[in-house]
Amino acid sequence: MTDHPRALLPSQHGAEEGGLTFVRTAPRHLVDRAAVAEVLITDWQRLGAETFRLGAQWPRGHSFYTPLAGSWHDPLLMAETLRQASSLVGHLYYGVPDGHPCSIEALDVEVVPAALLLGQRPAEVSLEVSCRDVRHHGGRLASMTLEAGFLRGDTFAGTGRLVLRNLEPPAEPPTDADAEAEANADVLPELSEAVPAVVVGRLHEHDVVLGMSKRPSEPGTYTWQLRVDPTHPVLYDPSADRIPPMLFLEAARQAAQAVCAPYRILPVDIRSAFRARAEPGLPCTVTAMQLPSQDAGEDAVVRVTATQDGQLVFDSVVVASLCD
Repeated sequence: MTDHPRALLPSQHGAEEGGLTFVRTAPRHLVDRAAVAEVLITDWQRLGAETFRLGAQWPRGHSFYTPLAGSWHDPLLMAETLRQASSLVGHLYYGVPDGHPCSIEALDVEVVPAALLLGQRPAEVSLEVSCRDVRHHGGRLASMTLEAGFLRGDTFAGTGRLVLRNLEPPAEPPTDADAEAEANADVLPELSEAVPAVVVGRLHEHDVVLGMSKRPSEPGTYTWQLRVDPTHPVLYDPSADRIPPMLFLEAARQAAQAVCAPYRILPVDIRSAFRARAEPGLPCTVTAMQLPSQDAGEDAVVRVTATQDGQLVFDSVVVASLCD
C-alpha cells in the first residue's frame, strides 16, 4: 500500500495492488514548486529502506517544456521530474524541513528517444529510485545520491542521477555583510538582448535564457550572458537565493541548440555539475564549444560552462541527435 500519510495521498485507486496513480498531483510544497500547474509528481511509494517508486505525468503541451520538433516530449521533463522526486523523498522520508536550504551538485539524464514520442494522451511515467551514499550530520540529512530508472508503461525510457546536498542553516545571526549580500542578490543584472528565439529552439523571447555578449569569443567557442529573468513563471522562483539548477540546464540545452543551428536537436544525454553557488545578482557568462564525437551514433557533443567573476559555477556535456 502506498507509504505516505492519508492526508497527502493523491488517490486511493490502485493503492491496494501496489500500483501508482496519475489522477492528481502531489502538494506543491513537497516538490518545491510555487504553482500547482508545474507539479509533475502524482504518486509515491516506499519499497524498501532506501528505495522508492514514484509516478509522474508529462503533459502533451507543457507551457515551457514544449514538444521538440513536434514529435518528442522534452527530455528536460525527465530532469525536472527527478528534481521534484528528490525534493519529495527528502521531505517525506529523510526529514528535510520545508524551506530548509538544499543544493543540487550534479544532475544527469539519459533518454530513449522512442519512449519519448508523443501519444494521444499525456505520458504516465514511473520512477524506480534508489538513494545511495546517504549521509547524516547532527541528526539531519547531509547529502545523498538518487539514481532513477524511468518507465513509460512497460517501456524503459531512460535513467537519471541527482546528487543532493542538504545545507546547514546559518548557526550565527546574519552579519551586516550577509545582509548586504542578500540585498545585492535581490537586484538582478539588467537583461541583455536575447539571442533570437529560433536560434536556441524557442518560440518566444521570454523563454530565451541566453543573451548577446559583449565579450569576444575564442575561436571555436560561443559566448553569451545568462539571462536571469525573475518574472519567468517556470525557470525562476522569486524566493530563490541562487540561480536555479533547471535554469542552467535550459541554458545548456539552448547553447547546444545554438551551436548546432540550423539543425534542430534532441538532447539524449545531459550530464551536469553545479560547481559553486551561482549568485542571481552577479553577471554570469555561458560558453559552449563542440567536442569530437566518441561514438559513431552521436550526432553532436557540446560542452557548456558558466562562470561568475572568473569562477566556474556550472559544467555540462550535452549529447544530442540532429532532427533535421
